[in-house]
Amino acid sequence: MRALLLSTAVTLALAMPLAQAQEKLPDIGSSAGELLTPARQAEYGAMMLRELRNYGYLLDDPLVNDWLQTMGTRLGSNSDQPRQPYTFFVMKDRQINAFATLGGYVGVNAGLVLTAEREDEVAAVLSHEIAHVTQQHVLRGVERAQRDQIPILLGMLAAVVAAQASNSTSSGNATMAAISSGMGLMQQRQINYTRSNESEADRLGIRTLARSGYDVDAMAGFFERMSAAMRGNEGGYSVPEFLRTHPVNITRISEAKARAEQMKKDTVLLTTSTPSGERKERVNPADPGLAEPLLRGNNPLLPSSVLRIPVGQLARGASGDFEWARERLRVLSADSTAELEREYADMAKRQKDGLNDAQRYGQALALMRGGRSGATQARQTLASLLQT
Repeated sequence: MRALLLSTAVTLALAMPLAQAQEKLPDIGSSAGELLTPARQAEYGAMMLRELRNYGYLLDDPLVNDWLQTMGTRLGSNSDQPRQPYTFFVMKDRQINAFATLGGYVGVNAGLVLTAEREDEVAAVLSHEIAHVTQQHVLRGVERAQRDQIPILLGMLAAVVAAQASNSTSSGNATMAAISSGMGLMQQRQINYTRSNESEADRLGIRTLARSGYDVDAMAGFFERMSAAMRGNEGGYSVPEFLRTHPVNITRISEAKARAEQMKKDTVLLTTSTPSGERKERVNPADPGLAEPLLRGNNPLLPSSVLRIPVGQLARGASGDFEWARERLRVLSADSTAELEREYADMAKRQKDGLNDAQRYGQALALMRGGRSGATQARQTLASLLQT
């Protein structure tokens, strides 16, 4: 009976890859989209968002949500699937994280925005997550897991039967080893697939970043900062690269830098003077969205000196609202008013010129959160900022 089971299991385990090889068809793209229709994906994404809100994980603030949704929608319109609808939302958690799920729902932790130093870095992460959506990585992961499970489980069965048939005193250990090896193989296959997803999302995401007028160096820059933050959390020890589902390592950083340098060869750096300072933006002259030249307006109601600027140029690059949104997030995600007071006191000590305008705004919000005692000082600060 054991011999029969062994031969059957081995035959099935060997026949599976052979049958796949004999019946291999041309690769015409992923069939992952057949698992769930777009409408069903959107339904699941909306259900997840409702549950997150129900359990109090979301940071629902109209000003922050508007900033994030505006930035994300612009990036989505410059992705490989511009018609895909997106919903961007913020989580209260101060851990550095972001994720994409079914139906174009993209979540960003408050900690990620607090770690970033400029809007381009947040846009780099959003571009990466948008690529996960456009490439259907969630569905492809499910599809691959289903496909890999059967041959690996059959191989495990063959190894278990062989170990039992040996009548050895160590057959029990051999059985457990076979099961552990099979489970480890399934997990490793999934991790490898996730790593390939991350690489693909980086490659496509940086293209979306460039098309939207953001700095392509921001992706590698944020990866470096995130890597440093993770090393600090891990006591100086890094988890091996192949065990990370979102690997932040030298390889990933160097690849992002190489892509950025390659993309910058085809761009020119434009500098624009604005009331708040100079704005620098890399532009590809061959970009169709920039083909329309700046012309004198022919509207008789406007001065002749006014230039007509194409709409596409107005919706490129950083919005200028990042620092204000970050400080608002800092206040709304803090556990207590005392914690906020310490944060802003530390900032004032570290910075040579003290708090900047956005940080003073955040400090005023923190005072308002503290109740009536800080309301007078908060009102004075906000009035001064409003006048400025």
